[in-house]
Amino acid sequence: MTETAANRLIDALGTALVEQGLARTTVADVARIAGTSKRTFYEHFATKDEAFLALYDTRATRLVDAISAVVTDPAAPIEEQVRGGVAAYLRFLAENPELARAHILESHALGELGLRARRALMDGHAAYLRELVDRARGHHPDLRTLGEAESVAIVAGLTELTLRAVLDDTPLDGPGQLEAAVGFVTAFVSAPQQGACA
Repeated sequence: MTETAANRLIDALGTALVEQGLARTTVADVARIAGTSKRTFYEHFATKDEAFLALYDTRATRLVDAISAVVTDPAAPIEEQVRGGVAAYLRFLAENPELARAHILESHALGELGLRARRALMDGHAAYLRELVDRARGHHPDLRTLGEAESVAIVAGLTELTLRAVLDDTPLDGPGQLEAAVGFVTAFVSAPQQGACA
């Protein structure tokens, strides 16, 4: 029951972010949308900012789960794995593009705390990407080993492509967006090892 209430509050904060932004959202707003009380909110989160960071973390976990549900066979052709993973990434964000936009932009409203959270999220996604590539290399030894800097660059590049799409009202899961993102990731993963970044 406790976990369910926390999840409802996190989802309610996501709704409030889309409707009015983080600065204008109050704890009372979140509690009202969640169908609970401010007291219940404070049983789970000390502040609104703490709830936002929980939302940030929850969406990151759900995104990885969405990709993991699709990229299941490390022996599959790497092009197929990249396309499947990127498509899952874009579909997840396209389910709620307004929240995807708020997710990216609102972290800056928390100053250094938000930037640290953003870095932790990107580091986590980069580590997951390296894990996927390492698993695939067991079946495709010609694949390059991704370093930390390269994997972070891939995640950062996908994030920028996503942000530009939502700001331009371009469908996140449209064919143009998919092909651009697939080409970007493939260029890193399939490039010769001697071309690796320092």
